[in-house]
Amino acid sequence: MNQIKWAFSFLGKSKYKLFVAWGLTVVYNLLGVIDPTIVSKIVDDILYPMFGDASITTQTVIDQLLPLALLAFGLTVLRAISRFTSNIFREQASQRATYEIRRALYKKLSEQSRSFFMANRSGDLINKCTGDVDAINNFVSWISFSIFDSVVMLVVVLIVFFSISWKFTVLELCLAPIAFITAIRLGKVVRPIFSQARLQLSKLNTVVQENISGNRVVRAFCREGFEIKKFDKENNLYYDMNLKANKAWVTYSPIMETVGNIMNACAIIIGALLVISGDISVGDLVIFTSLSWMLNEPMQMLGFLINDTQRFLVSCERVQELYESTPEIVSPENAVHVTHMNGKIDLDHVTLTFDGNKILDDITMHIPAGATVGIMGPTGSGKSSILNLITRFVDTNKGQVLIDDVDVRRYNLQDLRRNIGIALQDVFLFSDTVESNIAYGVPEAPNETVYAAAADADADGFVKRLPDGYDTIVGERGMGLSGGQKQRLALARALAMESPILILDDTTSAVDLETEQYIQQRLANRPIKSTTLIVAQRISSVKNADIIFIIEDGKITEQGTHKELLAKKGYYYNIYRIQQGYATAADLPLGGEA
Repeated sequence: MNQIKWAFSFLGKSKYKLFVAWGLTVVYNLLGVIDPTIVSKIVDDILYPMFGDASITTQTVIDQLLPLALLAFGLTVLRAISRFTSNIFREQASQRATYEIRRALYKKLSEQSRSFFMANRSGDLINKCTGDVDAINNFVSWISFSIFDSVVMLVVVLIVFFSISWKFTVLELCLAPIAFITAIRLGKVVRPIFSQARLQLSKLNTVVQENISGNRVVRAFCREGFEIKKFDKENNLYYDMNLKANKAWVTYSPIMETVGNIMNACAIIIGALLVISGDISVGDLVIFTSLSWMLNEPMQMLGFLINDTQRFLVSCERVQELYESTPEIVSPENAVHVTHMNGKIDLDHVTLTFDGNKILDDITMHIPAGATVGIMGPTGSGKSSILNLITRFVDTNKGQVLIDDVDVRRYNLQDLRRNIGIALQDVFLFSDTVESNIAYGVPEAPNETVYAAAADADADGFVKRLPDGYDTIVGERGMGLSGGQKQRLALARALAMESPILILDDTTSAVDLETEQYIQQRLANRPIKSTTLIVAQRISSVKNADIIFIIEDGKITEQGTHKELLAKKGYYYNIYRIQQGYATAADLPLGGEA
């Protein structure tokens, strides 16, 4: 099957360990049939003649038994060693495959673009990288081994049985078709159930993750009861699906187990009749009864193996789907590599649509290197989309975005983004030290760079007041910090890049005006002159910019300096009057939200 071939392709050089493990399994089963053969020899050649010939002394019997007993003991030790070594090798191989799969999936996730994460629930993605990968590991390490072990066991025991008595073997195998038909039926029933159960588990994980991430919102709006009911609904569905799968299992499993037990009973009855008829010896009967488990166990294991194989196939399909997903935005062939950009930015008749909706319509901007640009407009007008185009989080449908006269689609993606420091509107901080969060983009940066960036972002003061200063561990997503503190750390992270292009997406919306003014002064006095793009709702954030663009409904409706835009008495003028307290939104004909 394609899924099995795909999963085993991640073994790499460890596949040789798996081959050794399987080879030792063959040895283990071959050694397993020798012990009953020794017992058979003892019965036919030593014990049976002793009872029929009084002249055979006890010492003679002991002398004959001792070498065989030592041989049997030695074979038992060899079997234990072969099984132990086999288990170690196959576990090492399976862990290597699992490691490589997880690594490949994580790399694939890191390469995905915005649209991918909008189309896939985080809970589903996490489940694929954890639970589904564990199911693959279980198959590689245990299920595939058990299948191989069962096949070898059947082949070996059938060869031995046929070599002794074909009549016994054929009669014993008459019940086998019942077990196989039952197992096939079980597989057809449980596979769609497992597929639905894995999907439902992803939904359950999503509910849990959203509740944990939005815990403050849940408590603030007193929606704990609602969230518990929502969780119970998904949990009950998952519970019902697992019960359904278990019901199928308990329906078919007893049939296969019964068939196996009947085969054991038949082995004794058929063997006894053949001894009476003279077709086999008593020693041969010992072999049949001793090895009947090797014929019976694969039959009993069949249900378990079918059950777990179906789990593996469902999980592998889901993991493959993620692994084979293609990122929309990648570095082109023969990409332009650049170490340091000048920072000149041009948007040339850019149009951007998403799901049929036009986000930006024929946008043209010219931003000289080192200039400071303000971008304002109503909520949803497309301001952040311009920033996403420059960083190439999305690509244009029409027109070009150029940096230093080169289309951003021609740059190596890593080189492009290393030249852009960005503080996003949605602040995300990692569960790490403050220093590590600031130096995230440049982990090799010296402490002086980190401290200078923090000072310019007005974060140095409150960071030093934290329990461990810059070594303080920030809670998940910045828990324990105020909105303004998180914004200042995000700004410091962008500044620490010391990049030629700096993007600030509503970065100071959560700080007071005094702090904002201090930050603006620090940015203006930085020795590194970057091309700075500031998206903001406050006039105070952009009024000192070299040029300000007003975006409304995806179009540039105004552009100019602070004074020029006030003179035009358009959107910018109206927002200015509202923010200065000269008018209210009800007094002015604004085209959208302020």
